[in-house]
Amino acid sequence: MKKIFLAMFLLAFFSVLAANGQIKFTEYDLDNGLHVLLHHNDATPNVMVSLMYHVGAKNENPDRTGFAHLFEHLMFEGSENIARGDYFGIVQAAGGSLNANTTQDRTYYYEAMPANELELALWMESERMYHAKIDTIGVTTQKGVVIEERKQSYDSQPYGTWMEEIGKRAYTVHPYRWQTIGDPDHIRNSTFEDIYNFYKTYYVPNNCVLVIAGDFEEKQTKEWIEKYFGTIPRGSLSMYRPDIVEPARTAIVRDTVFDAIQLPAVFIAYHAPAFGTQESYSMDILTQILFGGKTSRLKANVEDTGLAAQTALFYYPSEDPGLVYAIGFANMGKDTKEVEDAIVAEINKLSEELVSEEDFQMALAAKEYEVASTLRSLSGIASNLATYYTYTGDAGRVNRELEYYGRVTREDVRAVAKKYLQADSRVIVYYLPQ
Repeated sequence: MKKIFLAMFLLAFFSVLAANGQIKFTEYDLDNGLHVLLHHNDATPNVMVSLMYHVGAKNENPDRTGFAHLFEHLMFEGSENIARGDYFGIVQAAGGSLNANTTQDRTYYYEAMPANELELALWMESERMYHAKIDTIGVTTQKGVVIEERKQSYDSQPYGTWMEEIGKRAYTVHPYRWQTIGDPDHIRNSTFEDIYNFYKTYYVPNNCVLVIAGDFEEKQTKEWIEKYFGTIPRGSLSMYRPDIVEPARTAIVRDTVFDAIQLPAVFIAYHAPAFGTQESYSMDILTQILFGGKTSRLKANVEDTGLAAQTALFYYPSEDPGLVYAIGFANMGKDTKEVEDAIVAEINKLSEELVSEEDFQMALAAKEYEVASTLRSLSGIASNLATYYTYTGDAGRVNRELEYYGRVTREDVRAVAKKYLQADSRVIVYYLPQ
């Protein structure tokens, strides 16, 4: 039955791949350093305009964390030519939508617009790159919004601080040790000058890639890009690019957090390879084997046994070496240490023995299908082009991701497990009821 499913899965995958083909794009730089990527696709009368700034939490001062995320909010305040609070309304009135998100490595802003509103979107993005409304009113307002967001989404949520608790134990020197939400005291105590200098340093054309994907005429679009972005001065302030290497962990870190929860839980983290390395693709396949769909090993051997109410395992590839996380919520009456041991036992199997050919092919097909499916949408194409360029300097990787997955072997999966998922490199945090 599994072989039949695998054959059907691969057939569906290759159908998606054939439909997508190669992602063609035009690539060039403006004189001020803005990198531009244009992907023409007239399948729908829409266009995606996105800007990825190469700034995230890791570029912050350890005593002034949360600035990148604060700017995710501040950049919607308005500009010298867009009234405060009007940014969302203008886009929505034009039939579009917009949003942004921040990680430890970059900040991403995007607008999905009808194709005939492309010029409007370009003007609005250029406005906040050069004329964002960074004033005391906006700063005070958004400081309050971010501090409240932290309370609601982290401090007041059951298990809400788990990633923060893991990060500050998994890292001793690297700036990944703090989360993008930042420390509320850092936000509260920051000065207007601190915040304004952060804007003038990082939100500049030579620290940004502009991606346009959709139905547009290239010659006209290039003229608009030059008109709205070409006159913005190149940033001249020094940008902090941490080159800190986190020392290898040689002993288990184990700790307990007491929280307002009902079910005890265990959160486990191992260090993991950086985005774009060949090892990162092996780790991606490994996590798919452990926690991919209904046939995942954690579900079969930890959840379905009644030991855990729920499990999870995921890997977020980051620009610098990051973490892979395993989570288990103990069933009522079950011991958290039992859940931990069961999860670790499944992880250890992958460093001790080769995964079966069938399980390996299932995991590989699932990841390849995921890649191909992402490239069926304008948003997926725009995001991938921006990410590959920002993290690796090579947007063309959008067409080679399947090749990198295809290089992974069963031996590679075992090797990456042996290298990274070892007992002496674990960070373990128990969450127990208060």
